[in-house]
Amino acid sequence: MSNQITGRLVGIGQTVQIPSKTGGASFLKREFLLDATTYDPYTGQRSEYENILPLEVSGDKCAELDQFRIGDVITVSFALQGRSWTNQDGELKRMASIRCYKLELRRTGGQTAAQSVQQAPQPAAPFPPTMAQAFPPEVDANGNPKDDLPF
Repeated sequence: MSNQITGRLVGIGQTVQIPSKTGGASFLKREFLLDATTYDPYTGQRSEYENILPLEVSGDKCAELDQFRIGDVITVSFALQGRSWTNQDGELKRMASIRCYKLELRRTGGQTAAQSVQQAPQPAAPFPPTMAQAFPPEVDANGNPKDDLPF
């Protein structure tokens, strides 16, 4: 199952190479920080509860982070994965991880993704959810909200 989250890129780490314990190929991973703090769809006011997510990519996806800059608004597609193991003391342990597999620059205005990447990052500005663009609702001549509901 696929999940997505959109937020502002606030940090990009270096690629880390982790050697294999069995002598096989090493594993590459790279962490990045995404500010997914919500905004009120009516007022555009940023929530007082900050939501900075530490996410990571692995393998070939590590190089993909080079195309983004701090301040870019990106959409991350990810899958939640879990595993369990027994530690040295015989205790059953469980772990959940977020596997990011697709990173997309969110287009702003009429720009293409390539044009946005080439420009210098803009100062941080609120980025309310997409549904905020539909508010305030359109009104008819009587000042009543327009809707196309049949009931």
